Amino acid sequence: MNRPFLQLTLSAALALSSFFPTTAYADPQAAQPSSSSEGGDVLGEFIVTGTVQERVPKIAILPSLAPALEDVIVRSVVRRDLELSGMFDVISDEKAPQGNYDFEDPVDVGAWQSLGAEAIVKVAARPAKDGRIEVLGLAYFPSSGKEPVYQTKIVVDKANARKTGHQITDDLLGALTGRPGGFSSRFSFSGKWVRNRRIFTADADGYGLSPKTPQDVTAIGPTFGPKGELFYSSSKTFAPFVVQVMNENGAERRLSLPFAGNIYSTAFDAKAGRLAVAVSENSRSHIYVGSSDGKGMKQVSKTELATHPAFSSEGHLAWVGGDESQGSARIYVDGKAVSPAGYTAAAPTFCDTEDGVFLVYSVSVGNGKHDLVMSRPDGRGLARLTQNQGSNTYPACSPDGRLLAFFSTRKNEEGLYVLSLKRWTTKKVLGQVGEGLRWQALPREFLTAPPQVAAPPLADKGPACGLAPAPQSEKPSKAKTKAQP
Repeated sequence: MNRPFLQLTLSAALALSSFFPTTAYADPQAAQPSSSSEGGDVLGEFIVTGTVQERVPKIAILPSLAPALEDVIVRSVVRRDLELSGMFDVISDEKAPQGNYDFEDPVDVGAWQSLGAEAIVKVAARPAKDGRIEVLGLAYFPSSGKEPVYQTKIVVDKANARKTGHQITDDLLGALTGRPGGFSSRFSFSGKWVRNRRIFTADADGYGLSPKTPQDVTAIGPTFGPKGELFYSSSKTFAPFVVQVMNENGAERRLSLPFAGNIYSTAFDAKAGRLAVAVSENSRSHIYVGSSDGKGMKQVSKTELATHPAFSSEGHLAWVGGDESQGSARIYVDGKAVSPAGYTAAAPTFCDTEDGVFLVYSVSVGNGKHDLVMSRPDGRGLARLTQNQGSNTYPACSPDGRLLAFFSTRKNEEGLYVLSLKRWTTKKVLGQVGEGLRWQALPREFLTAPPQVAAPPLADKGPACGLAPAPQSEKPSKAKTKAQP
């Protein structure tokens, strides 16, 4: 297998400081609370402080004029990813200078610079031997000269064109910003299917949505394990939920765990090789942690109810816990309650951002709706991320920490949305809602491996499959939002 060739020149590294000046995420502690409350929303009011402190650089992505389908696919994937990132003002194809844009054609840096391009990207693909394709990626900083500051070539199977496009995007973001992207990844979630629930997966840009579990099985709580295998809780004909493991080819096995009750969800600590599970026992539920093979399980939660475990990149473990005496569920991190008392919280996740690790979860705001809030893992610096945009649930952060995905019912257009944690813009990537959303990186070896013989397709046609819509942007809201007391 050919490995990608990557080059980031010294001039590119020096240019990063001027191309992307110092930035900051929202400053939660700067929120100014107000004494008013409206619309049945139980949270207090405050001004969103996700102010953009850096300009949005213009980037040019060279058009594709080649007839080869793989060229169109790879280029369109890269362009869509860069648009979804929210980090660039992408110059329209209609403004492209006249010229040739084939695989070997040079890039007219001066012509694109005259259009205001501060970075130029060329992505192209062409047929290679034995049903494979050769993919080229180049990036230029016009301010640094006419030589590419980044270049990569990779030969892969034609079936891996889209995966390779995501890989190129991640490498390009690494060259342009100093931090690789997170588009070589996938979503997993549990969604409705007639009277049941099935596990679905989709690419990071919303494409490739497909059901993974049989339609006669109730499946919940998905996550991806250390080797890229899909773990989920499964029940058939009202039997207790057990953990099933599905590999890339669709073959399944049951994970052996020392529990007789329902196992609602799982989470992996990739750094330390730990597995956390939420288990029902004697009308209660608890969080247990052990090795990734399910051995050595020890209870870590103390509350009557505990579910939805999630690990941070630093090894912190969050879950939802509660007692009848406290009357509402709270978010716990390493055994300590960190969400405000008196507010029902759910679905914690961690975002490993350029400004450190943040905890994100949903809070019930009344009238059957939920909104998303963010804080440090210890609960300090609480800030609100959504308001007056339907119900927003089950957040999941991209592997690079720049984007936050969540389900929303906003504007009567329910679906999966992606929020830029740097630009505070939101884009819809999928027209379906669900539960237990996870967003995890694909193992690097999956990106260029030859296609495997898949399991036979599921023998049904359902309402949830299909292509994702084009990105639909929402401008950052300037309206007041409401804060926790």
